[in-house]
Amino acid sequence: MTKNRHIYLLQWLLCSILTVLCAACSSGDDAEENGATGVSHKQATLAIYVYAPEQASAKRNAAQTRADVGEVDAIIDEGTIDSLQIWIYESATGNYVGYFSTKDVTALNEGKGTTYQIPVSDDFASKTPKPTVNVYVMANVTSANCGVGTLNKETTRAQLLDSAKIANGKFGLEQNTRSVPTDGLPFAGMLTGETVVGDAPTLRVGTLSAVSTVQLTRAVSKLRFVFAKTTGEPKVSITSIKMNDDMIPEVEYFFKTPESMTYNTEAKELLSTTISDIAETSDPTQYLYLGQEAQAYEDLINGAASKATPEVTVEGPIYLRESDKQLRGTITYTIGEGTPEPQTVDFAMQQAGDFSRNHTWIVYAYYAGSGNLQVQSLYVKDWSTKEFNHELYNW
Repeated sequence: MTKNRHIYLLQWLLCSILTVLCAACSSGDDAEENGATGVSHKQATLAIYVYAPEQASAKRNAAQTRADVGEVDAIIDEGTIDSLQIWIYESATGNYVGYFSTKDVTALNEGKGTTYQIPVSDDFASKTPKPTVNVYVMANVTSANCGVGTLNKETTRAQLLDSAKIANGKFGLEQNTRSVPTDGLPFAGMLTGETVVGDAPTLRVGTLSAVSTVQLTRAVSKLRFVFAKTTGEPKVSITSIKMNDDMIPEVEYFFKTPESMTYNTEAKELLSTTISDIAETSDPTQYLYLGQEAQAYEDLINGAASKATPEVTVEGPIYLRESDKQLRGTITYTIGEGTPEPQTVDFAMQQAGDFSRNHTWIVYAYYAGSGNLQVQSLYVKDWSTKEFNHELYNW
């Protein structure tokens, strides 16, 4: 009896080991057991290529404008990606296809693109032909910096279009956002009516020869005021810089054009504190924009501001929601000591639309020693790396 008991025990142990080994062979990160057949099933995915046009470095993030303007360097952190979200919906029906969220964005911050594999359902993967899709991508869009609510896998397309935005109270005239938030500046990009090709489990948005690219673009624009006077001239103080009413929308949507817009209802102060005396230089006209390459002018202004004895005074940057308006405002200043009479001078963009998202604008004002403060209020350029395929506007 003792002998037989040992044999039974050995048989039980062998069966247990075989069971464990079989279970191990049929498990994995990307495999699922398909019913009682034991056939593994791989999750179908849909590939999309996301490109962030800037490269983070220790000193700066490189940014380039449209070819007819030139290249522009963004100051550090303006191009940094911290988080990424991707939604894919069927173009015609708005039905959910896939969602992906990540903070693994190292390649994007190196100025490289990344192909993301978005899990999709077997039902979608098996459709023939496959429906066209819309792709929506956001980076650095959080409650803290954009005022958005929860946006995730459960978000419908209608909800995304309504809720993906910079809410009132963020990047507006009231806040005077002068530094990059902890979560970064918001970026967005989208593609519509894109074809889906390939066979399950590996699909892609695009063609058999190329994956479609979504280019991320900053959703805000940047404003700076630059001042200078001729050496030896009386003290020039800047006491106020106001943006007119009806200039900046209260809300900026990333992916839709609203039927109507509301704007700031009163003029808003942009000056953080009184500038008691603007910087002086031998010839303030040397800092006028004369049609040179964008980066050449940026370097000219930045170089003058960073000298041991600065030759220009810079107010900003101020990051604001985009606007379709011809921005206008007023600079209030005084000339001389004591309590001189305040004077005003207007500034304005050349045309409406010059402050659409991802633009930068410099207002240069100088005092040459006679008359009033002179203002050159137009220097606008794109603040992006290259011309993108699907322009995103808030109107």
